Amino acid sequence: MRVLIAAGGTGGHVFPAVAVAEKLIEQGCELNWVGRPQSLEEHESWRLGIPFVSMPLRGFKRKWSLSNLSALTMFFQGRRLVKETLEAFCPHILFALGSYVSAPAISAAIAMKFPVIVHEQNAIPGLVVRFFAKKVNVVALTQPLQSTLSGNCEVVGLPLRPGICLSREEAHYLEFGLNPSKKTLFVFGGSQGALQICYATLDLARFWEQQRPEWQILLQTGRRNFEEIGRASESANLVAVPHLDEIGKAYACADVIVARSGATSCAEIAAVGKPAVLVPYPYATANHQELNARAHLEKHPGELIPETMLNRTQLDGAIQRLEEVHPRPMCPKERERPVANLLELIAKHAKGGGKNGGVVESPR
Repeated sequence: MRVLIAAGGTGGHVFPAVAVAEKLIEQGCELNWVGRPQSLEEHESWRLGIPFVSMPLRGFKRKWSLSNLSALTMFFQGRRLVKETLEAFCPHILFALGSYVSAPAISAAIAMKFPVIVHEQNAIPGLVVRFFAKKVNVVALTQPLQSTLSGNCEVVGLPLRPGICLSREEAHYLEFGLNPSKKTLFVFGGSQGALQICYATLDLARFWEQQRPEWQILLQTGRRNFEEIGRASESANLVAVPHLDEIGKAYACADVIVARSGATSCAEIAAVGKPAVLVPYPYATANHQELNARAHLEKHPGELIPETMLNRTQLDGAIQRLEEVHPRPMCPKERERPVANLLELIAKHAKGGGKNGGVVESPR
């Protein structure tokens, strides 16, 4: 079976696609991926050995702006590139994640009558999913929506990339330059980083050098913030890295986690069962990151700190209240169910139908 993947933007839109892509590769499927050049999605596609089709794109601003004209031009250029890819690759289905990066591919696939499955991570669907919901075969949902959405919707859960839940091993600590005998705080602000969280973490590290020497910090800054944060990180108890391809090793080392509350981050933290301090991105559409955080904390240990209240004192207090919480990881079957659900949907709606990619091949 041939599958075209359209996913990009943030890690929350890329890593669920990675989870599905890895399983499709295991099944012997042939994949192509469309996304932005020099991006996280391009990095991940080449890491997996998937041919990548690059289309320069820019998100639309919600208020009128002249930049929307160039964004519209890029959209149609991207749509043309996707149409050429669809003609050449002739996939049995398009699997897309619901961000602006996927919009040209979804539009082209619908126009050319290719089956389309779109996955929506959040309880409040984004603009792309709302716009195309009636026209795609299925909108696959992480959880029941808080608002109505026209179209065929099915709750499948959020796919988790492999290697998220690992055992705590000394080798993981040594790989990061951490001390296996110390308590470890793992901090990340999503794939793109978060400067406010980074600076609060630097302040905390300086405070902990004298006050809590039994603690150490692993900070994923995001690639675009690494140079700035790396220059400022002088504490001996802090290790800063730009990006982690194998984030499961960092989760394994962590006693407490500090993170944004994107849907993927919350799902991964729930899977490893570690206590977390969640700092929602305050400018997320419809405030969905705060909704994610509150939903997560109803079932899992942790605390919420609004970014406006984020500082060393707030972080230190929350972490000390959580440091004795014991991990409660999900069972493997529960972790793997969302990917299995999506693979079943893909096989069902691909041209020709059939289980496990048993589709009827069409000439290219």
